[in-house]
Amino acid sequence: MYGNSSFMDSITASTNLSQKAMLMRQQCKDSLLDTRIATATAHFSDANNPETFYQQSIRSHLLHNIIHGTQLHVLSTAIIDYMWNKQAFIQLLILNELVKSPQERLEWIFWADRDTVILDYCRSPASFIAEEIRSNNETTDTTQGPDINLLITNDHNGLMAGVFIIRVCEWSVKFLSDVLAFRTFRPGVDLPYHEQTAMEILLKEDKYKENVAYIPQHWINNYRGDTAEDFVNRSDASDMAYWVARRGDFALHFAGSGNKSGNIMEYAGVGEEVFDAIHGGSILRNISMDIEEFWGTYKKT
Repeated sequence: MYGNSSFMDSITASTNLSQKAMLMRQQCKDSLLDTRIATATAHFSDANNPETFYQQSIRSHLLHNIIHGTQLHVLSTAIIDYMWNKQAFIQLLILNELVKSPQERLEWIFWADRDTVILDYCRSPASFIAEEIRSNNETTDTTQGPDINLLITNDHNGLMAGVFIIRVCEWSVKFLSDVLAFRTFRPGVDLPYHEQTAMEILLKEDKYKENVAYIPQHWINNYRGDTAEDFVNRSDASDMAYWVARRGDFALHFAGSGNKSGNIMEYAGVGEEVFDAIHGGSILRNISMDIEEFWGTYKKT
């Protein structure tokens, strides 16, 4: 926790969560990976509007990290202004890791906005990274990983920076520095989606475009289309848009929702409810097959 920890107290105080995670970990043992990856998110609240429903979405990430034996980093006190805290916090985490030995430091950071919930607790975000590029920290060279240092998606508005995976390396430090400096050095550029637009512009430039992979949106950035009850009970997904979450998907993102409190409270426990069903093979989308096919034919654009 970085900043005021009161928001997390009621979550971390639950011994039941740790017990639940240990039981679930046993069933997930074939999906556990040794990639050094951590989850990061942020939540700011005040006494007049605590928005405690976000405790439920962050609880899902905490449970997921306990299952996988990984770290959850939560920023609860603003570093800079507005949405730009995301990049500032990730930069802080990466710099803190780079002072460690290559064998000790994290290899990747999985960023997930606070309005996301985990649906498949057995899946590690590292599973979305091609096996041959997952690890590059065996040496002291932090300048750049092999080809891909950022995995991110697009949606109907363009780049979606609410959920992504970024490598712990010097490339990422430079990229995030340029994002954070964007408003200062390019004040005349319109940024309709704030830092997200700044990221999108920079990722099209020569010095960064070769090291980003635009992965399918439904891997990490699905949106709500069903009620939670329909999500649990649906038996056919043939009439669903590709971006609508279904059993077998990793996470659900409530970006742009006009009822985040209701949506999060509705879905917060769904991943646990369908855990046995997913583990037993009752899925409507095979993400593992998608991942294998994508990287098997992947070509940088």
